[in-house]
Amino acid sequence: MRESMIYVLERPELRDPIFIEGLPGIGLVGKLAAEHLIQELNAVKFAELYSPHFMHQVLIKRNSIVEPMKNEFYYWRNPDKEGRDIIIITGDQQVAPTDSPGHYEVVGKMLDFIQELGAKEIITMGGYQVPELKGEPRVLAAVTHEKLIGYYKAKLEGCKTEVIWREDEGGAIVGAAGLLLGMGKLRSMFGISLLGESLGYIVDAKAAKAVLSAVTKILGIKVDMTALEERAKETEEILRKVQEMQRAMLEQQMPPAHEEEDRGYL
Repeated sequence: MRESMIYVLERPELRDPIFIEGLPGIGLVGKLAAEHLIQELNAVKFAELYSPHFMHQVLIKRNSIVEPMKNEFYYWRNPDKEGRDIIIITGDQQVAPTDSPGHYEVVGKMLDFIQELGAKEIITMGGYQVPELKGEPRVLAAVTHEKLIGYYKAKLEGCKTEVIWREDEGGAIVGAAGLLLGMGKLRSMFGISLLGESLGYIVDAKAAKAVLSAVTKILGIKVDMTALEERAKETEEILRKVQEMQRAMLEQQMPPAHEEEDRGYL
């Protein structure tokens, strides 16, 4: 295999579909959100993407069966005749961070494919690493065009998750969550990236729930969050234990009170 390929299982006819990306990244936030959305909507898998830019390995599945690394496309038909259909991609991995040409090649294949299916709008999901969390995770938003800020703010009105819109410059969105929007913009596509605050070193279901709450608000659909909330409780417990360990380590590193006194010079 010299370049990425998409193996099509079914070519559905879709109504003005919105493309949603949720691939592995910081805290697995996007992947968790995408998998929960797929499960709750009973979305149908219709294509698989394979690439020589993925890790050179196979995964061992149940009953010792090996599977090559891949990403998967799913579709959901909106039962509302006035509503829009959805295409979702999730999977095993993104391209290695050091393989910049590989990222562009894989994302280019994705965009070619979803354009053929009529997608113009893109929503990307992921994590945004922060040094500490205060309260519930917030979601950082970024859009392809300035005029979309008002459009998406209106869609997000009443969302339980706090969505942040930065006015200053700075920062970057690495990987598919950023490139899909950047390269899509060059193809006259548009969209938004929604990144949940996460410490980054745990599987962060709390951040995934925050992101998915914002995404479903934009889509105008309701999704049962029960299973994701249960995973979020597990995340909260892990965070609590991590914070306790950090406090204990700091206390061990603190010198005893008598050592802090000024002893002067002999």
